[in-house]
Amino acid sequence: MSVKNGSTQVALRWRYTLSAGSNLQTTAFSIADDGNSGDIGTIFHATNIVSVNNRNDYQTRFNISRSEVATLIINEVTEREEAVYQCKLAVVGNVWTYEIRVIVLGENVNLCI
Repeated sequence: MSVKNGSTQVALRWRYTLSAGSNLQTTAFSIADDGNSGDIGTIFHATNIVSVNNRNDYQTRFNISRSEVATLIINEVTEREEAVYQCKLAVVGNVWTYEIRVIVLGENVNLCI
């Protein structure tokens, strides 16, 4: 996914379908190439609690949508946000991880979508 440097409220959306009767426990977001400190935040589905970690300026840089499924929001795009982002779904008995690569383009680039 290509985004302009300086863009605001950029939504990274993961699409998935769960089998009937699946019990989704958590949806966790992280930066894949950031080691152990890359955990951005988690949705705890049983309690409907959304938590963004208070490190690496994550609470300023990111938000987790409460109204859209599996959506991480980049509040303001800078070169720092160029990375591979992961969405990890934990269902009783299984864990799936999906990735989106974000490429940050210069502010003067026109995106054709």
